[in-house]
Amino acid sequence: MQSLHYARVVRKKIVDLTATLSIEQLNVIPEGYNNNIAWHLGHLVVSTQLLCYVRTGVQAEGLIKYADKYRNGSKPDLFIEQGEIDELTSLLLSTIDNIEADFQKGIFNIIESYSTHTFGLTLQDIEDVWECCALHDTLHWGNMISMKKVIAH
Repeated sequence: MQSLHYARVVRKKIVDLTATLSIEQLNVIPEGYNNNIAWHLGHLVVSTQLLCYVRTGVQAEGLIKYADKYRNGSKPDLFIEQGEIDELTSLLLSTIDNIEADFQKGIFNIIESYSTHTFGLTLQDIEDVWECCALHDTLHWGNMISMKKVIAH
């Protein structure tokens, strides 16, 4: 479960980063980017749940809130309000706890393997999925740091 530990560490850093920005800054799409920091929050919440539950065949996609709005390939088309950002920030941390609790219940004992788009990895068990999620979170955290630097200037 070391990968979940890494995901928690990165996600806490993301929460700290977003706490330093105004709602307007969170919604800015910097020149050269196709999304904003607020979108990254939602994307990480959704993508981790999609990878852990849907892509493994454990759960239907319709049960994941915001799946269509923040999935891979989506872009922010409206101002993301503070209430939604607060919810996404909370979900960023709580979804990891939920995944861990579900692991303890044994729901990930049998999963369908799949290959990821982002890294081209074949994920064969839940530990592979968690490692991929931790890598994915770190990739987006780096993007968010970069975006913050552009926004600050």
